[in-house]
Formats: sequence, C-alpha cells, structure tokens
Amino acid sequence: MKRMSVALVVAGLLSVAIPGGAVHAAPEAKSLDSVVKAIKKQFAKQSGVRFSVKRRGGPPPIRGMKASGAYRFRASGVYAADTTTITQDPEGTGRYRGISIGRDFYSQAYVRSKDGEYVWKSPSAVGKWEAGRNFAGVVWGEDLINGINPGFLKLVASHGATSADGGTFEGVRTTLHSGTVTVPVLSERQAGMTFGTEEEYGTWSGPITWKLWVGPDDLPRRFHAIMRFTPQHGGGEVETMTMNIIYRGWGTPVRITAPPKHLVVSFW
Repeated sequence: MKRMSVALVVAGLLSVAIPGGAVHAAPEAKSLDSVVKAIKKQFAKQSGVRFSVKRRGGPPPIRGMKASGAYRFRASGVYAADTTTITQDPEGTGRYRGISIGRDFYSQAYVRSKDGEYVWKSPSAVGKWEAGRNFAGVVWGEDLINGINPGFLKLVASHGATSADGGTFEGVRTTLHSGTVTVPVLSERQAGMTFGTEEEYGTWSGPITWKLWVGPDDLPRRFHAIMRFTPQHGGGEVETMTMNIIYRGWGTPVRITAPPKHLVVSFW
C-alpha cells in the first residue's frame, strides 16, 4: 500500500506491542477501582459502547486522524470492533474501515482526491472487502492507551491518580480522574495507541498526561491524553500527540457482523 497514513493501518495489522513486566510505582489510587469494576461489569454483560476518536500530531509516520465506531464486549474485554477512520493525505482524503470479530478481520480502504478520483484503493473494487485471521495488531489488548482499558487504568492508578469534580459532560455530572505516567514504550497499532512497560531498542518513550471523565455509574464518558514521544538514547526531537475519545451508549445493544461472503474478494 502506497499511502502512508492509510497503509500504516494495514502495516499495524502485523505489529504488536504487548507490555511485559510491571512498572515500579506508588500505591494504587483506590478512586479508580470503581471505574475498573464498572467497566468489567459491562464486559460480563456482553454489552457494548460507541466511541469517537480524534488525534492530532505525533512522530512520523503517524498522522492526525478522526475515527468512530463501536465495541462489543465479552467477559475478557472487547471481542468485536467496527471502526471507520478518516485521514487527510497529500493526495486527498483517506477512508479506512476495519471490522474485527474474534480472530477474524475485514478491511476496505481508499484515498480519494479533491476531484473525486480514487488515487488508491484496497481491494481494487470499491465496496469489496479483504479478510484475514490472527493479526496481532488488530486485537484488543491490555497495552492500549484507552480510557476503557482496565490494564491502562491499573497502570495509571499505580502512579498517583487524583480525582475531582469534573463538571457536566453531555448533560451528565462527572468525576474527573487525572494524572501522568511515563512509560518506556509509546507506539501504535491498528487497535490504537499503545504503551509498553519494558524498554525496547529503537522505540519511542515518554510521559502520558491523561484525564478521564466518568459518570455517576463510574463508566467513562470522555478520555483525553497528551503523549510526548521522546527518542530513546538521545537524538531527535520530542513529538507531541493529543488524543480525545468520547464514549456513548453504554449498555445499548451493539451488533457487529462480518461483510457478506460475496463481497469478500481476497484473504491474507
């Protein structure tokens, strides 16, 4: 794939950055316990949530993007996801849609110029899908920098999270949890921005300054993070990324299905 921002999505299918080992930290902030419990309760109910994401900045080749979609849960966490991502590329607007259900993954993508011409598309026929299995990069994991990831919430809680009145968000009274954690690895894969707890050669590291607004039910409504990508071992400039995620429709039925078989034209 020749377009970087859209191609990066597909490249991320084969990448994975799973945290290994524990980060030495301060005692856990108990105020986030109820949030983790509320999220896991939704997992147990096998319900879902809708989300929207905006990202700005970051080191090359990462670009700003907008995405929206839905997650469907099972007891262990996110089981299925349907995400549409929009990027602004030099040649035009990139659109990427990915559907993951368990180990199965389906995708379609294109870049379209301002004149409406398709600069690039995959598969070659618009409306068709590519499919594959067992791509580590698309699977939900404990390494994701996301306000509904219990693994991330436990990490930041262990580094001294604070709580305060968060005001009203979309008509709901909220509590604001916030803090900063510095991690040895900052990276990206198809499922989202990721962290690692053990240093890896040639990767970015740096602080994550985060805020999480939760409702009276302790379920996240908004997550905001500023990540400062710092080159390891000196050299290079520090790059800053801002990410904002909105969560809506907790507990509402979420139906995520595979594309019709006759529209799937190739398998990876």
